[in-house]
Amino acid sequence: MQIGKIVKSESHISYICQIFGQRERDYELAPPDYAFGRFVRVPVRAEQNGGAEENHVERALGIDYTPRTYAVGVIYDTILQNPTFGSLGPRLSNETQVELFSPDYVSEKAVLVYVMVLGVLVQQQTPDEGVKILSVKHGVPTLALELDSEVEPMDDEEVRIFHLFGDRPDEEPYLHMGYIPHIIAQRNSLLPMVTLQIIEQLERLFPRNLSLLSIVKRNFAWRLKVETTG
Repeated sequence: MQIGKIVKSESHISYICQIFGQRERDYELAPPDYAFGRFVRVPVRAEQNGGAEENHVERALGIDYTPRTYAVGVIYDTILQNPTFGSLGPRLSNETQVELFSPDYVSEKAVLVYVMVLGVLVQQQTPDEGVKILSVKHGVPTLALELDSEVEPMDDEEVRIFHLFGDRPDEEPYLHMGYIPHIIAQRNSLLPMVTLQIIEQLERLFPRNLSLLSIVKRNFAWRLKVETTG
């Protein structure tokens, strides 16, 4: 399911996504689909084009085993856009009449969400119809996202995989939050709050790491309190 598309960037890691409106998709979106602290992923199109020629036969058959690269991010702010606000004069038609008599009318109302990119995930579809994770990287990605790229929400299992690293030989995979330094470096009052929201999600997904996550949570809560009081 796609919830919207990239319409603007604030920086290399901060993007604005416009949520799809009514009748733009064959399914209805609900506010929890693009809630504060929701993890999302966006395909990195420049990475997808590399193997297009090598797999054109599989693509023609409806099979695609090409590795796909996604930028993983989190929603940290929401803006409701309504250009008609303040226009209190009389109207010749109400909204219902406009939809009936002017079906080509484009509504300028929109829901915009801000997405902070936290890292990159590369996955590949396998012949047995399973998905294999090839690599996960936290931090600032090399490539920027493109306009009109579709934004998809991530489920709990995808969020868990994004935080589970197995790069230590002969050791079990471990919880990793390598994007924390570049979140701290950003000057936005909502990012500490979204970090606390992320930690609460990880407490549910990684019950074995509750002690570690509680320490990180307390540190961020203290940091937020200090910054608020000055």
